[in-house]
Amino acid sequence: MKVFLLWMSASLCVSTIGSDVDVVDTDIENDFETALKCDACRAVAFKFSEYFREAHGELLLTASLKEEDIVEAAEATCDDSWEGYGVTEVDGIERLTGPGTGVQPETEVEVDPIWPRRLQDMCDELLGETPDEKTLYNIWLSASSLEEYLCKGDGLFAACSSSDWGPWPGDDYDDYEDGGDFDYIHDEF
Repeated sequence: MKVFLLWMSASLCVSTIGSDVDVVDTDIENDFETALKCDACRAVAFKFSEYFREAHGELLLTASLKEEDIVEAAEATCDDSWEGYGVTEVDGIERLTGPGTGVQPETEVEVDPIWPRRLQDMCDELLGETPDEKTLYNIWLSASSLEEYLCKGDGLFAACSSSDWGPWPGDDYDDYEDGGDFDYIHDEF
């Protein structure tokens, strides 16, 4: 009887809270694309690190880039061609493999022309939601984790911390499903 009353109390509590509660379930088997979305976000964070490292070049770690150099490096990240990514199966789950994903393929990698576009769109979305390019650069410069900031936060920044992250950025574009040529020219924010 006590168990039943406890269950009823919990049910009433949940029903009065309603849909305002966002319960994070990190079980990657709930959405078959959850692992792919996290892998994609990790790849984007990796690319931002690469471009900031390249732009930083020979500067001492105590020095920082000029704001225009930071903006240029961040935008160049999203303008990259995003080649070398594909899908493989690891432990029965589809995963994205390529630079920065950390995924080692167990089987042959399936290359799909949609990945450069998806990665670029995700990069644009994450950059557009970041307060400014300097925020990303300062996180990188402080040796904090860009992956932690971009992928394990809340909302759009939760690709690795939510099993219901939402649709891929850009999925609603008319030309997304055409299978036609994608020339890596996209809208800027």
